[in-house]
Amino acid sequence: METRSTPAVLHPRERHIVAALRDVDGANRRELAELTGLPRTTVTATVASLIARGLLTEITETEDSAVTRRAGRPSPTVRIELATKTVVAVEFGRHRQSVTLMGFDGRVLNSTDIQLDLTQSFEAIAAGLAAIAETASSAADRPSAMVVSVAMPFRRGAGAPQIPTYSSGEKPFARPRAQRPYWLLTDPSAALTEALGIPVVIENDINLAALGEAGHGAAHGAHTAVYLSVVPGFGAGIIIGGRLFRGAGGIAGELAHVSLREDGDLCVCGNRGCYTTARRDGPSLADDFATAFGRTVPLDEVIALAADGDMTVRRWLTDLGRSMAEPLAGFVTMLNPDLLVVDSALGPAAEPVVDGLRDTIERRTSPMTYHGLEILPGRLTTTAIPTGAAVLAAQGYVDRLARPEPIAPFGRRRAIREWR
Repeated sequence: METRSTPAVLHPRERHIVAALRDVDGANRRELAELTGLPRTTVTATVASLIARGLLTEITETEDSAVTRRAGRPSPTVRIELATKTVVAVEFGRHRQSVTLMGFDGRVLNSTDIQLDLTQSFEAIAAGLAAIAETASSAADRPSAMVVSVAMPFRRGAGAPQIPTYSSGEKPFARPRAQRPYWLLTDPSAALTEALGIPVVIENDINLAALGEAGHGAAHGAHTAVYLSVVPGFGAGIIIGGRLFRGAGGIAGELAHVSLREDGDLCVCGNRGCYTTARRDGPSLADDFATAFGRTVPLDEVIALAADGDMTVRRWLTDLGRSMAEPLAGFVTMLNPDLLVVDSALGPAAEPVVDGLRDTIERRTSPMTYHGLEILPGRLTTTAIPTGAAVLAAQGYVDRLARPEPIAPFGRRRAIREWR
């Protein structure tokens, strides 16, 4: 049996089988022979070896009703084994920190709140994350990976961009922001991997939520999907072919920083008139409802009011959808996605946002662009981010198995690159 943190080094024919299974939801041995071009006898022997090593698993048609086979004796379906591997999903959110132990197959195993001072030194952060990983799992079930979610733009290999300083006399960003933790200004993933002994990856929270919905939620099966964040902040995660699209600079999807006014206020990103600064009531959804109700309104109350049909809340949310559609319309025309998914965390309150998006995008795009575009609420109301961590970890693990050369001698540092 392979260890959890170190992927196997496979022979070429084994990698060929794994690569064939990477993008299909299971296949029998006959289908694998067709997909790989390998002789049936070679496929049978290779699959048997990979199953014995715990890298593949097989189920019969009666165990997997979703798989349709021809009449006759059921042919076992072979899949990459993910259920026995786990990832520690750490969320450093804007208002809450938590850790969730996830199976690579998307199962939530346990979850709890945590509190870690992010202003500490890197060494203290590494020690804290190691303790979190130890607490989240048992000694007999060592996690295979850790994914750390951060509520800020984050570029692979580069880290989080610094918040610019404003020159004297300039009007600053409307909402004061604390400086980003020093240890996140460069990408510490490789150093954390060395410290913890398992692959560690840092990823933007909205990107992870997008991956979660693509792997196990509303965007499952969509080729090109855009996840629209509202609750933690305005942004988007882009999924193409089941994989995150990060763009040339690694920060694709920053909806909040689409410039709408050249003479607008300075933004935290360094530009002017961005969507998040040009909004009427402030840069966040909470600001909208503070204006509407004259007080701070918790998200749970907003969701309950929307579910009960409160007209003020639903109108506000519909207007929010229309507002978000303004910077999105051109993007939708250029990308032509088949699906937009509205923030999972909104729950029932996502429906009026969907209505507002549909109304404006239909008016602002051509019929050939709008035709076939679905706009749906997210399904993973409380688990989108950790589920995305599981998807990312599983993709990294399978990519490393299928790579055309062994990971040694660079070991854990080399593994980090496979999570791109």
